[in-house]
Amino acid sequence: MNEICSECFKNKECETTCAAFKALYRLWDEQNEKDKTILIRNLKRRMGIRDAEPSRKLRLLATKIINRYPEFNFIREWNIKIGYVISQERKSGEKITFADCRKVQEVFKAYLPFDFIITFYERNTSFLNENQLKILMLHELRHITMGERGLKLRPHDIEDFKAILDEYGLDWNDFGKELPDILGGD
Repeated sequence: MNEICSECFKNKECETTCAAFKALYRLWDEQNEKDKTILIRNLKRRMGIRDAEPSRKLRLLATKIINRYPEFNFIREWNIKIGYVISQERKSGEKITFADCRKVQEVFKAYLPFDFIITFYERNTSFLNENQLKILMLHELRHITMGERGLKLRPHDIEDFKAILDEYGLDWNDFGKELPDILGGD
């Protein structure tokens, strides 16, 4: 029995190699990337593996930052609801995306009780230290603003928010970068 099977709650029911492992081995041998993607997506759904899930840790971090910075008083005063998600997706393009903030469209509010969703891409943020993650949350919260017609998503001043670059530098998210604790050790 392999290491994964020994930890599986169904290991006593299995008499042979798990069907999921057989499917994964077969998938590995496939040459077509599109087929691989579809098979992996289906297997993950059948096995109950989630690509993203709500994060209590991110919610607590955001709450501390919102309470610490007066610029976010409107979030509390207007009872703006924010969902915090950790995603296993590797979001990339020309540049690595560490996190994003999205405004929940009205049509989806019937299912989602949030005004905004902040997503941290764990595979991209795993090398950031605690202080960098705090600044990243500060950055994402700064996307939330009030416009003439209500809530809206604020774009970057430049590549980032100028205030963050002025205070923490252009390279605040570089590997191993030492930064001050924006919460003062909380």
